[in-house]
Amino acid sequence: MALSASLSRKFLGFGTLSLGGLSLLIVGYAIFGFDGNSASLKGRLLPEGYRKEVQWRVIDANMVESGATIPPDTNVIFTLPGDAPSILRRSLLGSYDMTVRYWGYCLPENYDQTTAIAGDRLPGRVFLSEGERKARDEEYQRQLSERFSIPENLTDEDLNQLRQRPAGRIEHEIETFDPGAICYIMSQVPLAVGLDPDDDEANDQVEKEYGTDPEIADSDGDGITDGREIFFLHSSALRRDSDGDGLIDGLEDANHNGRIDSTETDPVKWDTDRDGLPDGLMKVGTGRNTQVLGEDKNLNGTVDEGESNPRMWSTLKNDISDGERYYQCLMTGGTDC
Repeated sequence: MALSASLSRKFLGFGTLSLGGLSLLIVGYAIFGFDGNSASLKGRLLPEGYRKEVQWRVIDANMVESGATIPPDTNVIFTLPGDAPSILRRSLLGSYDMTVRYWGYCLPENYDQTTAIAGDRLPGRVFLSEGERKARDEEYQRQLSERFSIPENLTDEDLNQLRQRPAGRIEHEIETFDPGAICYIMSQVPLAVGLDPDDDEANDQVEKEYGTDPEIADSDGDGITDGREIFFLHSSALRRDSDGDGLIDGLEDANHNGRIDSTETDPVKWDTDRDGLPDGLMKVGTGRNTQVLGEDKNLNGTVDEGESNPRMWSTLKNDISDGERYYQCLMTGGTDC
């Protein structure tokens, strides 16, 4: 029906225009071939005229294995090593930021050149970042609301078609990349692409940038994997006690899940409840004004008898903070404050 064709044309938006360029890439593969060699691929991947107009880069399997950076606003082809294990999208591309926009496309294993050129759609599957999916959905909804007045312009049959997925609308399909995959990507920001041999959710290139050990899942030995410190807690993967409060990060994020739960303190804040006392036990001040104070006096990560709660501004649940109560105790001559 005419409406279906109209929707296909109107709602593809940015994705359709970008995939138009990608069609040339795929045709380049079909016509000029691919032998896995970066130097030869660079000369044969795209028709010469197109190469002059568009920035592009090839990241071969060896570069992915050692770690590389995908530049922004550039057509990039990357290839995974044939003997590498499967890897999750967000680990491979080194970004857990839900606002980052990137999208890409992988050729299928049974890629048939003749069929790809003759067909009206790209072979294989598409991957979209969370930020890209959100932006596309918002744009789709915006165009839908602007271009149609349902009471005036649409019949019941039209509405039924609108409820179905419009032909040609690009959907996210890939979460795991397999060995030997050949893919295209376009990103809004630089992406650290690499493998993750220690399975810590931070690939080789990310670990290279942060100075952590790509062969050890927990470089600083605090109980939390490097990836969870880097991407989720934003703590130091090289220091056992990121905030210097006397408690190692693995005691503060006790279940090591990369989130600050209601029963945990924050490994990047020395005073989680902002009551004036460190979560653990540390020196505060300089010179003669130096004091050793804190809430978890034995640094075991639990609230024991005689200790205040580092997750509560007032352990006694009154109008006096634990810090104020501590200093009042000192001023009145207390010895076990």
